[in-house]
Amino acid sequence: MKQIIPFVKDISLDSKISEITSIALEHNLKMENSDSIVGVFTVSGKYKMNEISINEEVFEKKINFDITLDDKYDASKVMIDVDDFYYEIINEEYLRVHIDVKVDNLVYFKEESTLPIEEEEPLLEEISLEQDYKANDQRKESEESTMDIKEENQVIEESRDDKIDAPQITNTITSNFLGTEEKYSTYKVHIIREEESIETIIEKYNVSKEELEKYNSLDNVILGTKIIVPVMNE
Repeated sequence: MKQIIPFVKDISLDSKISEITSIALEHNLKMENSDSIVGVFTVSGKYKMNEISINEEVFEKKINFDITLDDKYDASKVMIDVDDFYYEIINEEYLRVHIDVKVDNLVYFKEESTLPIEEEEPLLEEISLEQDYKANDQRKESEESTMDIKEENQVIEESRDDKIDAPQITNTITSNFLGTEEKYSTYKVHIIREEESIETIIEKYNVSKEELEKYNSLDNVILGTKIIVPVMNE
């Protein structure tokens, strides 16, 4: 694998820079401690201070370079070189150099598995199948429980003025009277309207408050509350 590392540096010279007449780049980059690239760039050349100048000024600047590679790479066989080099003059004040460092022969570290692939895959499949079996067993138990509850609830009637989805009524009744003594075969659902109270419901359906409390929580009955009203077997 090859990686390009861009490097930019501004160099101040002894005077104004009008034109670079010659320039050269040298380096001694190397690997250090198996994960760092270190070294020095040497930029040298000649330049003119203004356009009409005949004389050329000589310059040589050294630039330190130090970069640490990501630990996901194996850099034991890495090769380092300069891939590209160019420059620009900024406001006649300094020289900006662009150096692209090429790092070749990088290799990703690979984590070796403790088990061969052919042994790992069946293990994952067995775990998945076992989870499916457990999920199926749980679904069957839930379905059987629901069927038992439905058989116990023979008749569910609603007030003619109030319509509620049958599944919702079944769940509500089941949660309220499971485990109580069965004295009733019919249950009506009444929704509290304006100016109604527990007393008016008792009078309307000819049922005692104690019987209502067996199937409902009467502590906080407000407008819109659904009340289950048991009807005596005839």
